[in-house]
Amino acid sequence: MPKVPIIMPQLGESIAEATIIRFSVQVGEAVTSDQEIIEVETNKAVTGLTTPCDGMIASFTAEVNQTYPIGSVLGFIEASVKDAERLGITSGEPVEELAQGFKSQLTASPSPTIPRVDIPMMPAKSGAPFVSPRVRSRVDQLGWQQQDLSLIPGTGKAGRLTASDVEKYLAELEELETQNAPGLRLAIADAMRRSWTRPLATIGVVFSMEPLLAHRKQFKIPPGPALYLAKALALALAETPKLAARLVGDHLLLPKSIDIGVAVEVEDGVVVPVFKGLDKEPLSGLGDKYQALVSAARARRLPEDAREGAIASVTNYGTLGIVWGTPIPQPTETLIIGLGRGEKRPVWDEATSQFRPRLMAQLTVTFDHRVIDGGASGKLITRLVSLLEAPEGL
Repeated sequence: MPKVPIIMPQLGESIAEATIIRFSVQVGEAVTSDQEIIEVETNKAVTGLTTPCDGMIASFTAEVNQTYPIGSVLGFIEASVKDAERLGITSGEPVEELAQGFKSQLTASPSPTIPRVDIPMMPAKSGAPFVSPRVRSRVDQLGWQQQDLSLIPGTGKAGRLTASDVEKYLAELEELETQNAPGLRLAIADAMRRSWTRPLATIGVVFSMEPLLAHRKQFKIPPGPALYLAKALALALAETPKLAARLVGDHLLLPKSIDIGVAVEVEDGVVVPVFKGLDKEPLSGLGDKYQALVSAARARRLPEDAREGAIASVTNYGTLGIVWGTPIPQPTETLIIGLGRGEKRPVWDEATSQFRPRLMAQLTVTFDHRVIDGGASGKLITRLVSLLEAPEGL
């Protein structure tokens, strides 16, 4: 019977490779068309690869915990002549030439999209930002980032880092316990490094959560505060879309759609499902969609249209007991909104001329100061407070 190759598909515009997590079927097992047979992980999500046709698993040429580029042959399916011809395979023999084209990629350890760096955080007495071409070549070979050099004490003139300093540090690493960082952790590290190249600023205010908490009681499945915040942000940015503009060269790119991300904590990091056109959907109809996307995010199974494209995002770090923070927007976002833990505080009531206990929380806006100034960010956060304290308008 002809053998049809199982190919690593294109998993997204910015995805160049994926890591095999597990095989869902065994060699020799019968499978049907579009049946999930391999589970892979990218730096964005966990995805199931499916069969191109009916047949039987002839072999797997890939291995678990190994990373393979898009287009790699992962195995073969024994298929009918009709299915093989439909897929462009006319010979009854295995398509060995196709597998041979990827032989080096399958046998060698491929270079990941984001280089893995097994460097523990060791305090250094000094570190030099300027290095010789020889040291730079060695650093590039190791796949290190510029900030990794600050971990190494420089013994050269004026604390300059030398080649022997790097080699000595490598020898010290051999005596320490290390582990490969998960793909998600590396993706977050890379995103935060790129985000921090911009001048970011944070402002914050205190607002009452009591109207929001009272409003959510009317729902059978009450929306979480993060969904209220995301909806309020969507409405505010729809009113003033230039607040979410991206600066590219000497142009401000205005958003085509008000797509808002909501940070969800998962193992090894954070996943941010994106709600498309959130300004156009009423809060009352978002509960089920929100729960579905949050569950998918925690399982690393977000649908492709919910993985990227956010113009801004929100994070409810109050669920972790944090009162106030300065979250960092993703490189493609201009701002991020943070919500802290609610606390009972005495608030002066003009009507009764006395203090009353109210549940108050900190709201922060971290923004790209190249695009937004203090005045504009102040107006934005004031608008958010007005929407959150009158949630019936959401």
